[in-house]
Amino acid sequence: MASNTPNPLVSAKPSDSPLVVKLHPLVLITITDYISRHTLTQKQGPIVGAVLGQQNGREVTLEHAFESVVKPKPGVNGKESIIMDEPWFSSRVAQYKEVHAQPPLDLTAIFTLGSTKGPAPDHVPVVQQIKATYNDDVLLVLFHPETILDGSLTGGKLPITVYEAFYEPGTEDGDKGLQVDGWGVGRQLQLKFRQIPFEVETGEAEMIGVDYVAKGAANANLAVDPSRKASTAAPSSKGKEKVLEQTNGAVDTVLSPEDEELIASLTSKSNAIKMLHSRINLIKTYLQSLPPSYLTDPSLAPSQDLQIPHTLLRQIPALLSRLPLLTPPSMTPSSTNGTNGASRAAQSHTSTESSDVALTTLLSTLTKTIADTRELTQKATIVTRARNDRKMASMARDGSDVGMGKFSRKHGGGGGGGGGSGFGSGAGSFGPEEGGFDSGLDGGEEY
Repeated sequence: MASNTPNPLVSAKPSDSPLVVKLHPLVLITITDYISRHTLTQKQGPIVGAVLGQQNGREVTLEHAFESVVKPKPGVNGKESIIMDEPWFSSRVAQYKEVHAQPPLDLTAIFTLGSTKGPAPDHVPVVQQIKATYNDDVLLVLFHPETILDGSLTGGKLPITVYEAFYEPGTEDGDKGLQVDGWGVGRQLQLKFRQIPFEVETGEAEMIGVDYVAKGAANANLAVDPSRKASTAAPSSKGKEKVLEQTNGAVDTVLSPEDEELIASLTSKSNAIKMLHSRINLIKTYLQSLPPSYLTDPSLAPSQDLQIPHTLLRQIPALLSRLPLLTPPSMTPSSTNGTNGASRAAQSHTSTESSDVALTTLLSTLTKTIADTRELTQKATIVTRARNDRKMASMARDGSDVGMGKFSRKHGGGGGGGGGSGFGSGAGSFGPEEGGFDSGLDGGEEY
């Protein structure tokens, strides 16, 4: 009977304008990682954290999450409640807002552990604190660990429930522990929660992180049980022997990170193939369960009241037409059946993509070669121009030296030659040191 008792914190009134919540996978990864570390390190205390996102009207996104530090607060009847450590929490929220500035994010929700029945009275104080200090429209994200332990999750459901927190009028004789006290709201208002649906939205950057985690490359080191028998390794000269452990006659090999990543990748592919096989069998069973049609059996009369899901039937051939693309290319081109034709089509598609990649690489190389050639041409032009400048300067210098030599030979020995009407004649002429300067003017006059 206790299990059928309704939760007094959950409101049965429907929302006039329901919220549209979009949950990102990074929030789920952060929550599960926090729970795993909290459990393996055997920490005490509640698991509480905050979620950042965007709020555009009635649309709310949950994009990033982080764990929070909490502290006890005295409550009614001497019972302590848990709230956020305000200085630490406000500093961490400011840091996350500074990191995620574009687009700007805000505190949109808090996460914690809870039952599938809904929020508990222990969740009320921390929600009231966030509503009074940061965001009046804050959401509550409850993670249900018991659904994972008992395996009650079916159909790909997530162990997550999102609740909208709001105030509604209460009564004075109501439960005092559920009433608002000390947060600037009257005693006759009670905090209520309403479950709201959500959808998972994944960005391109998140797909990289999710794929990285799915391959097993980001697995944390598991805590080793102290009661486990210490493994001993045989001495090796290289020191690279793998550790072997004898347990009940079985030999356990410690795998390298590369081997673990390969095993995780093969396991994920095996699970994908199993799921694909089960879905194909489900489609086959569904088609076999349909009543026979007069189009395939002429003996049957047309049925007027038969409800045929034409949309679903059109989707099935569209899905099955893509299955041949998953078939690997056949290594025996001699076969001419339909499977080999599909394989040739897949091989042709792969060859086309390879050709496109090779063409892109060739164009990139050609562009780089053209740029290098242009740069080499510019350098060669600069060197040639400098060489021509040096050659012209050398020719100009040689020309000036020749001119000066001719000038000195023509005018320096005019007095000794007896040419003109100078004083000197023959060997007795005056030189530059003895008789003055020959200007070389008409008649070789001296001054």
